Amino acid sequence: MTMFPYLVGSLVVAGAACTASLATAPISQRKEALQCELRISEEARHVVIAAHAQAAKAVSGHYEMTIRQRSRHGRSTLRQGGEFTLKAGESILLGDTRLSGQARDIDAEMSVITDGQTRPCRTVGR
Repeated sequence: MTMFPYLVGSLVVAGAACTASLATAPISQRKEALQCELRISEEARHVVIAAHAQAAKAVSGHYEMTIRQRSRHGRSTLRQGGEFTLKAGESILLGDTRLSGQARDIDAEMSVITDGQTRPCRTVGR
């Protein structure tokens, strides 16, 4: 019996694991001038949505976050945003929100605007 199928299977699993670790690398491990992410987590019966940013170099800009929530009582949309200024190497919490309910009932997105350019931020958690 040959070991080739097992070797191929192992390489596929190892490759998938490496790709997954890159896709979920913490904000501090990515190498962009300005990194941002929207973190969604559940605590007790609440959903916590937190907007984070980290700068490799000094930068100023504006962030915009939109949160949509569905429930048996209807739908709601929240919009939050504001200005920020970061020093090189600085990380900040731009804003956060706590809502009743479950993460599966939430759609959230965030973008940052710097130097006239809008960039979407990645969303992690659920």
